[in-house]
Amino acid sequence: TNQPTNQPENLDIMASKQEIRHQHLNRFGQARAGLEDEIDKVNEENSDRAEHSELLKYKAKYLQIDADGSGDLDAFELLAFLNGVGIKPKSGGSVWTEPKVKKEVIEKYGVGGAKTLRYAGFLRMVLGDEMGRVLRLKLKFESLAAEAAKPKVSEPKKLW
Repeated sequence: TNQPTNQPENLDIMASKQEIRHQHLNRFGQARAGLEDEIDKVNEENSDRAEHSELLKYKAKYLQIDADGSGDLDAFELLAFLNGVGIKPKSGGSVWTEPKVKKEVIEKYGVGGAKTLRYAGFLRMVLGDEMGRVLRLKLKFESLAAEAAKPKVSEPKKLW
């Protein structure tokens, strides 16, 4: 009894939604989509450590900090971010320098002697120790300030 079915004979040849999405993008778009998939996986793995909405904010901030779109935060990108939010280095001083970023951030939160920080390391930094608590507060206030800066729209007044 060979009855036709609505399902293909070989499910292995069907592409996943991600593969289909990636096929329609240019090279940069494919890299970006792959990076976002990687970040989403890391967020899923850390869903017990932070609220979903917070993880989405950290993802957005990471993508914003990653100025060159490489998927890696290098010392200069981290330096600009940390100085921008006003976090002070543990080793002293009022500003971050490249050597301080490499020693206190990349070596601590990076994986296997990497010279850059992937999203998993960034998330460890944000969800981690005292610096992480300060970063979470700064990022929370940053989002509150952005919300407060939005223009208020009111209903037009009725003239009669």
